[in-house]
Amino acid sequence: MNDSAPHTHLQKKLRISVDKLYVGGEELLNEIEEGLNTVRIEKPRVGFQGTAGSFGEQAALEYFGSGCAELKKYLGFDDVLAAVAEGEIDYGVLPVENSTAGDVLEVSDLIVRYNLYIVGEHTLRIRHNLLGLPDAEISDITQVYSHIQALNQCRQYLKKHPGIEDIPYANTALAAEYVAKKGDIHLASIGSIRCSELYNLKVLASDIQTVKNNFTRFIIIAKHMELSASCNKISIAFSTAHSSGSLHSVLSHFAYNGLNLVKIQSRPRLDEPWEYLFFVDIEGNLEDANVLIALGRVRSQSSFFKLLGNYIHHEQ
Repeated sequence: MNDSAPHTHLQKKLRISVDKLYVGGEELLNEIEEGLNTVRIEKPRVGFQGTAGSFGEQAALEYFGSGCAELKKYLGFDDVLAAVAEGEIDYGVLPVENSTAGDVLEVSDLIVRYNLYIVGEHTLRIRHNLLGLPDAEISDITQVYSHIQALNQCRQYLKKHPGIEDIPYANTALAAEYVAKKGDIHLASIGSIRCSELYNLKVLASDIQTVKNNFTRFIIIAKHMELSASCNKISIAFSTAHSSGSLHSVLSHFAYNGLNLVKIQSRPRLDEPWEYLFFVDIEGNLEDANVLIALGRVRSQSSFFKLLGNYIHHEQ
């Protein structure tokens, strides 16, 4: 953590505005201060969901660099986040959005539950392949295993093969491993070329995703924010009063302060029936006065508010 200088700097920027220091500003400033100019670990421990050959592993390798991190695999998304929260690993790499199948909503819920932060993102081009045993042909396949997102991303291909039953599995790489271990020519998986190489499977059909420009956005999770002048994307989660116009009132603070709203997603609050969490991405840096004022106003009008992180947007 830095000394008090960054905190003072932020307060001075706030006072430039005619809006004065907002309600709850001190708490937000203290939270931001902890992440200012944080130095990353030289060779971090990084967790991903799945096993060797998964897209999560590929995203981790591309983001941190091959050989620059100690990678650890976990069975579920919650296992990765729990490991970050407990200090078992330094970072977690998890998928949050696919350009074809949409959001991975479970991950957003878990970030809030574990009170963790987004410190980076990486967009990965996804190419799906039908993988079977070395002596199998497409005509042999009666069942295909993969993650539900991968199955959805290949829906048009699967519709052309009605005799193949699609079965959701925990992860694309785990599905490939399962097919290899079963040794049944009637079984196949959907996964990457690396999966075929790792598990000695044959590529029965390549690039079977419905949309050829298919991308998945992964986020990098840590216990603390990591802020710098280069950060240009902010993620927050909040709940508003259950009344007419409350959401409009909250969102108006972004427009009033000249901030671009990139994305908004709603989710039911698991701890409060009939209330919703809104996950919002905006462009900006937490050292900008207008950003701080807008977030302060949103925070003061929210029954729940969580700053999820300020990080560098990754262009696909």
